[in-house]
Amino acid sequence: MKKSNWIGLAIAVLVDVFLLWLWFFLGFNQVDSPLDLVIFIIWLVVIVAVIVGVNHLERQREKRLRTIYVSPTALFNKERGLVSLGSAAVAPGVMERILRDMEYGFDLKEMPKPEEFDCRYVVQTDEYKAARGEGGEPTWKGTVVAIDRAAGNRKTPFSSRSELAAALA
Repeated sequence: MKKSNWIGLAIAVLVDVFLLWLWFFLGFNQVDSPLDLVIFIIWLVVIVAVIVGVNHLERQREKRLRTIYVSPTALFNKERGLVSLGSAAVAPGVMERILRDMEYGFDLKEMPKPEEFDCRYVVQTDEYKAARGEGGEPTWKGTVVAIDRAAGNRKTPFSSRSELAAALA
């Protein structure tokens, strides 16, 4: 979740707690039944559970959007679409640029047909944070799945750009 969402959540919880305190301070708890307090607490728990659930689903969606499919001549990402490569050696740099420029929007591209795009690897990025400063190494962790239709897929974890390049070689 974005920082502004967390700030909004904190303000909503503070307002809920203030209203609960005001309800007791003004003596409304003596007018109504104690069931009102139970309903209020259950409502607060439901709100927090929904926020946690939405946050979890958004993180899963972002992880799926960071998935990049690799062929010898091109890359495909659901947000960016099909990106041509000059050579397979530049693939990690192009993938890094795709991840750095991601907006995590809802306008997604369709996967190309198998005759247009021969997928050999699937790069699943679990975590990506752009490098700080000039020449710095980004934080980049994930898994490379080598697609082998005859012998079965092979998964190789990576935790840096150099390990990714080695897994794609």
